[in-house]
Amino acid sequence: MKVVFPYTYAGSGSDVWTMSMVEQLTKMGVDASATVYPKHYQFYPYLLKPQVRKNVADIVHTNSWTGGAFYHQGRFHVTTEHLVVHDPLVKPYKSFAQRTFHKMVYQHERSAFKRADVITAVSNYSAEQVALQFKVPAKAIQNGIDTTKFYPKTTSNFSEPYGKGKFKLLFVGNFSVRKGADLLPKIMSKLGDNFILFTTTGLQDKAITEAENIVSIGKCNHQQLLEYYNYCDALLFPTRLEGLSLTTLEAMACGMPVVTSDCFSMPELIVDKKGGRLCPVDDVSAFVDAVISLADSPLHAKSMGEFNRERAESSFSLTEMCSRYVKLYEALLI
Repeated sequence: MKVVFPYTYAGSGSDVWTMSMVEQLTKMGVDASATVYPKHYQFYPYLLKPQVRKNVADIVHTNSWTGGAFYHQGRFHVTTEHLVVHDPLVKPYKSFAQRTFHKMVYQHERSAFKRADVITAVSNYSAEQVALQFKVPAKAIQNGIDTTKFYPKTTSNFSEPYGKGKFKLLFVGNFSVRKGADLLPKIMSKLGDNFILFTTTGLQDKAITEAENIVSIGKCNHQQLLEYYNYCDALLFPTRLEGLSLTTLEAMACGMPVVTSDCFSMPELIVDKKGGRLCPVDDVSAFVDAVISLADSPLHAKSMGEFNRERAESSFSLTEMCSRYVKLYEALLI
């Protein structure tokens, strides 16, 4: 079985998902490979058509945003919806440029769905939104994480000059309104000097420093991320829209409690008061109170992290996710 993953660089979790899929499928004996195209093609994916060779694989597996350009590349076409940006609940947070771009995206996705043999989505919520916004069925195959790469470390040589004696929070991801990055300075200002937030610059290499207790740690590789997941006390993730957050899964696999938003797909990952806290969207005070409650109850916070690790292993492993895709591919090829 040969599976190809052509995609345009997005600087987002969908890129990470694609490469993780290829790596794990290869370990499982599938002939899997990825081809990446420059980011500008996401605006006009049909310009890719002259570059696409016909019948080079059994399965071509694409991102829904650009999938329509690749349907001739395999015998069968699987397209995956990572994030339904057309959800009406997200409209108030979009800029004019984003609204304009997403109208184009809608047409690209509709074309991809029309040509696909199977449509999948990375969460139950996303599958429901595909049905609502496009009137087509989608099979939910929830994202998975490699729990052998992200895990609770018992020993570390990691030396961090900041945060000694403070409750240490971590934010991992691109600094966008969708991720709730604009709320971080407000939350940290209210938390005060006993708390510190470490933030990566994300794949898009942006940073914020609007509060004195926010420290940018730049763009981190896998090993650095693993160290920070284990060094910090909790993940702070005030997102407004997620397909199914890989960052949250990484934190869970490392045994971290998570403070995040009670919206969209996040309740599929975090069980409130067992694996962390789910807060109302945009409610800065609720996020502040949730973080303080973790800091005041270290044993409870530790048990939340242990609960998340067990949940990541049992319900969100990369092996399980890829096994479900292999079964899907095999069913197509029968």
